[in-house]
Formats: sequence, structure tokens, C-alpha cells
Amino acid sequence: MRSKILKITTQTIILAMFVFVLAVSGFACTKIVFISGVSSGYYIWEDSAGKIHVAWGMEKNESTFKGSIVTDGKISIDDKTGFNEDDTVSLNNERNRLEFDTKIKEGELSQAIVLDVENYSYLEFELKINGGYDLDRTHVGEYLANPDTPVFKISSSYFDDLKKIPFYRKPPLSGLFYKLSRDFVFTLIFVFVLGALMIEIIRITAMRKNRKYNRYLFLCYGIL
Repeated sequence: MRSKILKITTQTIILAMFVFVLAVSGFACTKIVFISGVSSGYYIWEDSAGKIHVAWGMEKNESTFKGSIVTDGKISIDDKTGFNEDDTVSLNNERNRLEFDTKIKEGELSQAIVLDVENYSYLEFELKINGGYDLDRTHVGEYLANPDTPVFKISSSYFDDLKKIPFYRKPPLSGLFYKLSRDFVFTLIFVFVLGALMIEIIRITAMRKNRKYNRYLFLCYGIL
């Protein structure tokens, strides 16, 4: 009987750990999430075809968006959506510079530019919202990284490098491990919750029909 319980317990623990890792890994973003009419600020990402998307929006409030994109390669506009007649987008091919000045009015959702950039080593962005810089609302890549400076650059390999990051260094796992290493109280709570989860799984699967159910349950929680 004990060997059977031990076997079921071991299988349960392995299954619980597998489900936990799978769930957390699956929760980690594989691509940027931009929801028109809900997402606020700028969002920058690269699609599977290598096109650079720059989208922006502001929930409910009327806002102006003005900025520039500069590169050392060849830049062209592949597509643009949500623009009005009063909005301006200019492209200087000699300077490889794109500028835009737009307004999202109340009731409108978002605007976006899709860029085709060739033979470049960097993209330089300067993006403003309502005449000022809002770095917390400027999101780059699938992990929504915020730039450190108002004028910022990303290399041509930036988005490819994100895909090479090991899963344990990606959000939310990286944040979880950092929190566990820095916060002792959080670590205790995390271990207790995880332990309680495994005990409950064992209780349901292995101990439910055992005559010494209460004793085993008390012992498990006592050890925890």
C-alpha cells in the first residue's frame, strides 16, 4: 500500500511541476499584443515577414501623436491604417527619415504604419504623445520593453535576439525567479502555496480512501 501511495505521490508531483512550467511558459508572450481601442501608447514589433509595425492609440481620450523614425538603410511605407485627411506622414528617402503628425479623435481607435526596411543596422525612434515623451507608454518587442531615453535605437537583430532568449529568462518566469531571489517573504508564501497545491492533489488522488487519511493529511501539512 505504501509503495502504491509513494508511486502515485511521485507521479502527482511530477505532473504538478510539469503543468506549472507549461502554464507559465505558455503565458510568456510569443508576440506583441496590440488591441485597437484598448491599448494606449506606442507599440513596435516585427511580423513574420520582417515588416516593422508601429501602432499607436489612446483609450477614450483625444490625443496627438508625433514622431520620427530614422535608419541607415532603405525605408518605405508598406501600409498605413486609421489615418485622417488632417494627418500627415512624410518620407525623406535621401535622409532615410520618416515623420508623422496625427491625431486620434474621440471615438477613433488607433493608427498604424507598416514599414519595409532593407539593409539597415539600426532604427532610431523619437515618439511623442500630446507634445511630450511618455516612455511608460512606449512598448518595444513582444515583452513590451520601455526605452530608457526619449530618442532610442534598436538594432536590426533586436527582434531576432528576443526569440533566442531561453524560456526561463523570459517574462513572467524571469520576474518570478528575480522575485524569489530577492524577497524572502514572497518565497515562503510561494513555497507554501505550491506545497499546498501538491498536498491537495495527493489528498484527492492517493489518500482519499486510506484509513489513515486524517493522519497523513495532518502529517503533510505539518511538514509543509
